[in-house]
Amino acid sequence: MPVPIDRGTTTAPPPHAASDRELLAFADAFGDFMRATRRARGRVADRPTGDGELTLSQYQLLDALLDADGPLTVRELALGAGIASPTATRMLTGLEQDRLVARERPRDGDQRCVLIRLTDRGRARLEAKRERVAQWRRDLFDSLTPGERRQAARLLNRLAAAVDEL
Repeated sequence: MPVPIDRGTTTAPPPHAASDRELLAFADAFGDFMRATRRARGRVADRPTGDGELTLSQYQLLDALLDADGPLTVRELALGAGIASPTATRMLTGLEQDRLVARERPRDGDQRCVLIRLTDRGRARLEAKRERVAQWRRDLFDSLTPGERRQAARLLNRLAAAVDEL
């Protein structure tokens, strides 16, 4: 059987080949971003400094209390932090032992509900962590050019919306 001779002709790639390559490039870049975020979190943000600083996970759980008009339920805190209520309850037990939060029953006497409020000590630690997180964001912002900042803000907002739609 004769062997076909390549005469330099090429066939067009299938129509989905470009989108497949773009999908792979996007998936690789997104994976790199997520891994870098986890590394940064483990390296800097989620490591207590020894002076009683909150971890990033604790900060995310309690942050809503700084701006709230009063105590919040465990469920409200868990939803805000994107974690399950049992996980929030375990975290709050440790924070209560450290006297950073206090548990209260609502005034209506509903025994099924527990409200969480910050203590003065907890408020001070949370405000300090908020300042540190704000500085981390400022450093990240400063590492980008003005054009990259605008593009990043637009893309991050779009990605957040797309993830929420899934």
